[in-house]
Amino acid sequence: MKKQSLYFILVIFLMTQLGFAEVTTDYALINGTISIPETSIKEITIYKAEEGKPLVAATVKTSEKGEFGFMLPITKPGFYYIDYGQYKRRGQLIRLYLEPKLDISIAITEDKYVLTGKNIGQNVLVQKANEIYNDFAAFNILGKNITYKDFYPFIDGGLAKAETFKKTINTKDQSFNKLLKLAVATDVEDQSYVFFMMPRSMHPEKDNRPAVMKQWKTDIKFSDPDLLKLANGVSFMGDYFMYMKMFGDKEIDRLDHLPEAIKGISDPALKDVYLRDGLEKSRLKLEEYEKIAPKIRPYLISDASKAFLVDYEKGLHKDVGQKGVDFSYNDINDKPVAFSDFRGKYVYIDLWATWCGPCKAEIPHMKKLEEDYHSKNIAFISLSLDRAKDLQKWKDFVKKEDLKGIQLMADKDFESDIAKNYDVRSIPRFLLFDKEGKIINIDAMRPSEPELRVELDKLLKV
Repeated sequence: MKKQSLYFILVIFLMTQLGFAEVTTDYALINGTISIPETSIKEITIYKAEEGKPLVAATVKTSEKGEFGFMLPITKPGFYYIDYGQYKRRGQLIRLYLEPKLDISIAITEDKYVLTGKNIGQNVLVQKANEIYNDFAAFNILGKNITYKDFYPFIDGGLAKAETFKKTINTKDQSFNKLLKLAVATDVEDQSYVFFMMPRSMHPEKDNRPAVMKQWKTDIKFSDPDLLKLANGVSFMGDYFMYMKMFGDKEIDRLDHLPEAIKGISDPALKDVYLRDGLEKSRLKLEEYEKIAPKIRPYLISDASKAFLVDYEKGLHKDVGQKGVDFSYNDINDKPVAFSDFRGKYVYIDLWATWCGPCKAEIPHMKKLEEDYHSKNIAFISLSLDRAKDLQKWKDFVKKEDLKGIQLMADKDFESDIAKNYDVRSIPRFLLFDKEGKIINIDAMRPSEPELRVELDKLLKV
């Protein structure tokens, strides 16, 4: 089928679905092709920025020739993001500023895209902003052996390029100008924070940071509600506060992270969305949530947040009493050890890996816990999610650090049964089971948290 015919059928279909009066006044048309050698792209998704996060606006199948098309109702101009699988991997950013009556053609290849069409609006400028994002994001792609020795020589020039570009943003649409400048500033700053939080073969000392990153730190960091018009607005806030927690001058307890962070946000809508997202990702236990709830609940003011809290608080009791997955993994001597071997004992499992800094920070506390409860009716299992190729590295680490308790290694790292069953996407993670192998908590407290001992003492009736 010819591209024009495919596109025409799509438009007619959408017009009938959306209503002729609406689509003749408030829509944007996008037709395109995608061609990436040795890769079959079967569908394209377009996201819109909604409350500072990406929200799916539409998904379409591609033709055998890689053709696709969208016709989107536009209630108000804003940023949209085309994704063919690269978006979350920090591949090339294809961000568009869509307004009513735009008619855009886009040809996508592996590392660039070309815009044409009857009316592409402000998207030549947006594309230049996207290129700046790509420059910074290239240092944060997993699997590349990039260190601060590569990033530091780049950052001054990269920031100068961004500042020079922002001075050229001077269209007749002042709202667009402001938003695009905010987008550029957000992109470069956020990707700079992300750089320091990713696993790398070499890291700089804590005080060895580009000077501009110290300038970015302010008491009130976020005050512009337009940040919620960017799909990376919420992640930017999260990355900034996490960076400050990890590398800032002030040591912040895990439970104080959210209450402390909102002190740096002055806009109520930003506080509301940031806290909702933070709670969603925090994996707090019931007793932990109860400690911080009085400090954060007054700021969760939107209808969406109130509805979220109802479901969130119900979920704090999820899965308790269900049977745990019966895994079997090898110990350091390649002997299989099964979860069922510990029936009749309480079981505390530490999911960790040798490459995980926060996991290793818990090791001294785990050792002390095992020592203090050695004679009690509880088994402590340290279960590594290292990759299979790092088996010897794990064994060497266990011997070098003289790790106690039961030391096991999963068979398929994050694809192992235990990780998939308990939806483990980040570590360290701790699991607690009763004497019958039933779940007490699949997101238990850390060894470093004093409340864990209180809970164990109650269970063991010490």
